[in-house]
Amino acid sequence: MSPILATVLLHALQVPAPAAAPVCTPHLFVLERSTNANIVVYDAQRQADGELNPAKPVVAYWILNAEKGQREALTSIQWNKAYGFDTVPAKKPGRYRMKFKANLGRAFVVQIVNGCPAAVTRIDGRKAIIRRVFVHVKTTFLVPSVQSVEFFGEDLETGAPAHEEFHP
Repeated sequence: MSPILATVLLHALQVPAPAAAPVCTPHLFVLERSTNANIVVYDAQRQADGELNPAKPVVAYWILNAEKGQREALTSIQWNKAYGFDTVPAKKPGRYRMKFKANLGRAFVVQIVNGCPAAVTRIDGRKAIIRRVFVHVKTTFLVPSVQSVEFFGEDLETGAPAHEEFHP
């Protein structure tokens, strides 16, 4: 092998491979309830450049697992009284504060973390990426009331599982 060819091959082997694109979860997070298998799904809306859509960074809808698994919009009452939210730009660019219409005990910050959209909040006192919210509901005389809300996610620094139960 000629010295020039050996040098070219050596340099070619030293060039790092392009980084793989991050593998993001399909949803920002889901909200489950003790009443049935239907879930509310919260998805991030991204622009072509990968940043969050400032006009509507998050959308929410039902997946009716108790039926045929079909997608359905939230009703106006569901949006305004329980599962809806408001988003406003946070202090840091590209981040959005997400506050629920119902009292979940905390707000979330929607942002890009390691190339993927994430909803960040405090779980058990530590910053965490929220993955699932579980609402324990009790119905008395046809009137539902929230008994507790559980937050499940991953510690933002360590990736360890995070869990907390909140009683409104």
